Amino acid sequence: MSTRVEAVTVKLREMIVAQELPAGSRVPERDLAEALGVSRTPVRVALGILEAEGLVAGIPNRGFVVSDFSIDDILSAFDVRGALEGLAARSAVERGIDEETFERLEQCVEDGRELVAQGLSEESMRRWSLVNEAFHDAIITASGLDVLEKVHAFLSRMPLVAPVAILFTNDHHDDAQARMVQAHDDHIHILDALRAGEGARVEHLMREHAHRSRQHLGRLLRAGRKTATGESVLPKKTRRAKKKQAAQ
Repeated sequence: MSTRVEAVTVKLREMIVAQELPAGSRVPERDLAEALGVSRTPVRVALGILEAEGLVAGIPNRGFVVSDFSIDDILSAFDVRGALEGLAARSAVERGIDEETFERLEQCVEDGRELVAQGLSEESMRRWSLVNEAFHDAIITASGLDVLEKVHAFLSRMPLVAPVAILFTNDHHDDAQARMVQAHDDHIHILDALRAGEGARVEHLMREHAHRSRQHLGRLLRAGRKTATGESVLPKKTRRAKKKQAAQ
């Protein structure tokens, strides 16, 4: 993915969190592309990424529309996700984990180690999100609980709840590097507990892992809702139209 796409993705994510792009409004691809000084292609690619995170939804004949979400709903969903992933990890230990799954988990940890060593960049943030998703998915699958997997997938459709949907921003409140390091350390301890067959311990570690993510996310979302990211990049005419649309 190009650096340009990554920069556009971060900017659009911040605009949605700050409600500069209101819930339910259509995303003005052409206006955004012009304001950000890029073609419409990076904007479309960025919107595809944000759709996977649940922040926008593709609507036939309308393009992308900003998803409606409340901070409390998202944080409550994180509580449920933590409980599910803790149960999945414990069930995986009790069921027995095959070597192929351990190899997948170890590869995720190794990839995470490389990303932490590289330091923070838009590319490393994107790659970290994918590594995180792979790590969590491996544990969910190893649980062997089909219903749990389906409920987890349902939760993951909510904005910013899926393991791949990690909220990295340019906000000064966000120490993204420290979050990445902490999450990587969590993955190491979780893998160690899985290898040791410690079902109760790994359940606790997974719950704590999700709780830390929940706390960071809540802080960033509330900070984003309180203070916008600065002067809007959208033209005044477009901003007026969006305010009118949101009020209807």
